[in-house]
Amino acid sequence: MKTNKKKKILITVGLITLFLLIIGGIFINKVFNRVTNSPIISSSDRNDKWTKDIEFLKYHLPKKHKNLFFYKSKEEFNEEMDSLLKNISTYTDEEIKGELVRLIVSINDSHTRVGLVNNTIYPLKFFEFEEGIYLIDGSLEYKDYWGKKLIAINGYEVEEVKEMLKPYIAKDNNAIFKDEFSAALSNFNLLNFSGLADSEEITYTFANGDVDIKTISNEDVKDILLISDYNGTDTLPLSKQNKSDMYWFKYIEDKNIVYVKYNLCMNMDEYSFKDFTKDVFDVIDKNNPEKLIIDLRDNSGGNSMIFNSFLKAIKERNDINKEGKLYAIIGRSTFSSAILNAMDLKNGTNTTLVGEATGGKPNHFGEVKQIHLSNTNIDVYYSSNYFKTTSEEVDSIYPDKKLMLKASSFFKGKDDFIEAIINEGF
Repeated sequence: MKTNKKKKILITVGLITLFLLIIGGIFINKVFNRVTNSPIISSSDRNDKWTKDIEFLKYHLPKKHKNLFFYKSKEEFNEEMDSLLKNISTYTDEEIKGELVRLIVSINDSHTRVGLVNNTIYPLKFFEFEEGIYLIDGSLEYKDYWGKKLIAINGYEVEEVKEMLKPYIAKDNNAIFKDEFSAALSNFNLLNFSGLADSEEITYTFANGDVDIKTISNEDVKDILLISDYNGTDTLPLSKQNKSDMYWFKYIEDKNIVYVKYNLCMNMDEYSFKDFTKDVFDVIDKNNPEKLIIDLRDNSGGNSMIFNSFLKAIKERNDINKEGKLYAIIGRSTFSSAILNAMDLKNGTNTTLVGEATGGKPNHFGEVKQIHLSNTNIDVYYSSNYFKTTSEEVDSIYPDKKLMLKASSFFKGKDDFIEAIINEGF
């Protein structure tokens, strides 16, 4: 009897342990497993591979996304996925990828996207100013076109190009579309999907003439000399200097202003953001500056909590936490966790927001996870959470002082946002 009783106890303990392991495993998987892989099939048939992966995505994306059908209906999504599945045998691989990009973009969540391997790019960088779209950097061999306005691509005027690329670009709001459109102008995949480029050579028309440009591989990008390398940092506006640093600051002595550039919500390996915060406020405490400028315009996100030490330091100093002394610059590339930091400054301090509307929304999807389509080697990123920072349903954070960046200033090394704050030219 005792032996049976012991067995029962051991079995019961074993079952409880197994149950806890299963529950714990499920919990750990949910919390830490950020990638879901589609099963690899044994068939080598191209159509079978695409079919299985698209079917997997059709089933799993709605289950894993925080709220996939907040904008596009379930019926629309399923109809378009079924249409894509039906046409797999007649579409080329590139056409399937293009349709998949278009379909996922139409969900209207900029965190949810198709991550295609972009092996080649056109070595150019564009930016949309008040006067139009200009070449701001690129391979040195195209330096004659630096500072020149873009007129057309392969004979299509810029407004036509915009309409052709629109289905393939996130458009949660006007700001993010403006940002991503400029980036798409050198993206071979997107130009190809939209019908703008049918080969790896393309003709860009600038205000001073045409130039035929070939793609280069991502491997070669790191080896090319850039126009900005040739021109030197002295020709760049202050905000575009030290681009490789996640954060940096400068004490502008003749103006008695502290300028902080916060490019990414992450800690640098050799210089933590907490140490950086201490250094910034040591300078502030020593010099009692007229203004503190925090520039978030190029910050695409990361971990919003990292900024807490900086926020706390501001709140502890009444002499700087005043209207007219504390400014934050926001813009089209302010996104994700940087949005949360901008909202913290807006709601928790006396910050005046200057610049453009943000690419990210105050209430937004995030905490990105991934579905890997194993048979076709495509990653689809999706939002697993939703962050609500305000009761207002607005599509962007809008600045208190709205300004436009001018090409005429930028190419003279001036920054309209910083100049306006220094001179109070609002």
